[in-house]
Amino acid sequence: MKLYLALNEAGTHGEIGLHARLAILSLRKNTKLEPILLYTGDRNGETKWFEEQGVQIIDSKVPYSEVILKLTAEGRYTTATLGHWLRTNVCLEECEDEYILYTDVDVIFLSESQALSMKPTYFAVAPEFKREGWNYFNAGVMLINVAALRSEYLEFEQFLVKTICERTYEFHDQIAYNIFYRGRWDRLPLEMNWKPYWGPNKNAEILHFHGPKLVAISSILNGNWDWSSDYGQQLGSLFSSSVEAYRQFVRIALDNAPGLSQADIDNISQLIQKFDTFDLMSVNDKINLDFTNFRMFPES
Repeated sequence: MKLYLALNEAGTHGEIGLHARLAILSLRKNTKLEPILLYTGDRNGETKWFEEQGVQIIDSKVPYSEVILKLTAEGRYTTATLGHWLRTNVCLEECEDEYILYTDVDVIFLSESQALSMKPTYFAVAPEFKREGWNYFNAGVMLINVAALRSEYLEFEQFLVKTICERTYEFHDQIAYNIFYRGRWDRLPLEMNWKPYWGPNKNAEILHFHGPKLVAISSILNGNWDWSSDYGQQLGSLFSSSVEAYRQFVRIALDNAPGLSQADIDNISQLIQKFDTFDLMSVNDKINLDFTNFRMFPES
């Protein structure tokens, strides 16, 4: 099966670039998925690395990018979102297969999944924060019915453009899919989008660093994390609620990425060592997981 990922040029560097490398190397080690990267921006040394790993790169332009550029010029949006919106291009770029897998780049592939034989009506996805929270899904892993999404693409794009212009910063791709396809999506097994803050799981097939990623984890462990904003408290709370699971999964990420550069290996190894000195008591009074009760829609 084909796996689609999406990145803009900025995402090839720094933390996101590291996560993308972990994703590709773990995919090569543990699956037979065929990786395809939808990309916007100039090619660079990182895109060359992807190609050397057998990743097919497609230069892909979001059809409504001019709207985003115009809003950005007006100070009402940001072009940093273009990499995220590229996922809406999957049904336009794929012309051969009926079903494909899409993931964000901050994932680790741990095994093949029997669920890839599913045939969702539009797509299959798993919950956002809580394992039982099917009211609102996370779009970081999507098993997609390509033809079905393509059949509604024009209507979906009209909805996107209208809502981006109305809500600007409050609106992003995951919210778009949740609203437009409300009640029309299938449930993906949790093991295909397992979050570290759900705890250890020997049966996890795709590990998703949803929430705190490696740089945030390092900052929290170093005691440099800013807990003062809602965003800071949310990421800090997710990590601090499951420190041992994060320790385990960071180790698993490193172990499942053969061929990682020595610099990346050293950085992740140093991060793992920091867990030994982390004082959970120092942040216990800051942990607040109320936001994980989020419901986008009234319960039916």
